[in-house]
Amino acid sequence: EEPAAAASLGQVYKARTHDNREVAVKVQRPDALRTVAIDYTCFAVVWKLIERWWSFQRKLKGEGPFDNGDIGDVVDTVADGLFDELDYDLEALNADRFRESLDFLGFVDVPTFLPELSTNRVLTTEWIRGAHLEALSVKDGALMTQLAVEACTASLVLTGYVHADPHEGNLMLREDGKVVFLDFGLMSGVDGYIMESFAQGIRACLAEDYESLARAFQDVGFLTTPLQFRENPKQAYELYDTPGGLDQFANELREAMATTEGGTSRFGALAEVLNGKLSKRWKMFTPPYCLLLIRTFLTLEGIAAQVDPDFNIYEMALPFALRRSLAPSSKEGVETLRKSLLTDDDRIKWDALLALIGDEPSEEVIDDGKPKAEADMSAALTAVVGSSSGAALRKAIRDVDAADLAARLVSRSGRDVRRRAALSVAGAMEKALLPRRRKVSHVEEESVVSLNAQSAKGLRRASSPASRRLRHRQKRWQRRVVAHLIRSHVARQIRSGRRGLFALAKLSYLGVRIMVGGMLQFLWVALLRGMERIMPGFPRRPAG
Repeated sequence: EEPAAAASLGQVYKARTHDNREVAVKVQRPDALRTVAIDYTCFAVVWKLIERWWSFQRKLKGEGPFDNGDIGDVVDTVADGLFDELDYDLEALNADRFRESLDFLGFVDVPTFLPELSTNRVLTTEWIRGAHLEALSVKDGALMTQLAVEACTASLVLTGYVHADPHEGNLMLREDGKVVFLDFGLMSGVDGYIMESFAQGIRACLAEDYESLARAFQDVGFLTTPLQFRENPKQAYELYDTPGGLDQFANELREAMATTEGGTSRFGALAEVLNGKLSKRWKMFTPPYCLLLIRTFLTLEGIAAQVDPDFNIYEMALPFALRRSLAPSSKEGVETLRKSLLTDDDRIKWDALLALIGDEPSEEVIDDGKPKAEADMSAALTAVVGSSSGAALRKAIRDVDAADLAARLVSRSGRDVRRRAALSVAGAMEKALLPRRRKVSHVEEESVVSLNAQSAKGLRRASSPASRRLRHRQKRWQRRVVAHLIRSHVARQIRSGRRGLFALAKLSYLGVRIMVGGMLQFLWVALLRGMERIMPGFPRRPAG
């Protein structure tokens, strides 16, 4: 019988059990283990000979011992992954762990494994009723791609357990709207501080903050510490341990990204910049643990490009990067979060507050073709502030100087924040009290759709009972935590005497002012809606 799918290490057949269940049976090739073992031995031996030859040449030239990265570790890492792929018992455990790690999303699933019909070389699972990308409509293909990208980026920066081979054959859109991952032989683990560095790098790429991106490269091990630099490839690297060294690298990174197609939107372009341009002058390594992660996102990027050629992987990853940034687990990450929000005397950093609030709400969405950081910060705050991982954020909020914050908010410099808050109130009232507009839908099938943060917000995702319970708990705990923080700040201001009472008065006045402004904005929107009904085509905004 012809296999339903085939790969280098095994083949998958569709079968039916005695109790009439449709199953997928993955059978390992008889010579797979022997082939992998021989290939690995050859690579390891040949590489050891090459390393000794290069070391001998360097010694003759007086250049010191060989130092060109952990290529031996790279070979070992690849071999470890291949040997893991041959252990089907491990694959079944990997699948369960992957499903549990992403259960909070609600739209990710894996096939149910049948241990009674499996061995370490034969793996039997339920047959998935769904379709791969090539069999989907453009709309459904975009849905599956968007969900897969979100799942993998959440794995990278939130759970630390990443599917390392998410190619088209390992992704399916099931009939219930969930994305199903297949083949869990090749997985990758990510430590907490690495997740934080990747989250910082994603935010830096989208903001074109190359100083922060350079620090992230150094944190994850792409750049040496201290830096090593050379003027041209024929020279030996020399230590570049000067205060402005990382700034110089950041400037060269900025220039290289600007002159590389897709520099601020494609992961592949970033790899090209590092390996093809900057590595000629700056000493860099590819840490072995990054190999599978790089594979994951280059593969995803290739799939997404088929659906949307302008796909921006950093924009799609930003919501999860924000969550990780707000919920650091390492000591360094906690200190970084606090320093980014508060000064040494616990006064709020105004720029940080504006960044948390996000862009000003607008009734129009302007598509100028440029990447937009439209991640929902309120969703990130909701997910973090009441969670067990949000202790650092809660402490920063608890320690903020409320009197100073109140003075800033009622001053001229707080006008922007007040306006945004009023518009948010108006938006909430509009959503709760006014009927939704009916959108005119076009039934024509488009050849290309847009994958971006704006489309992600309007995406109707499948959900699971566990994800719904989690969202409910998050909202409940958010309300409790916010109430506790407010009570603690009020009590502190009362204890602090006159200055604290003035601060409470300012905050009370501010709350009334925002509510009134929000109500007026809501009434204006309601009036425009009424005029549209009476006079169809009535403009919501003045022409020009």
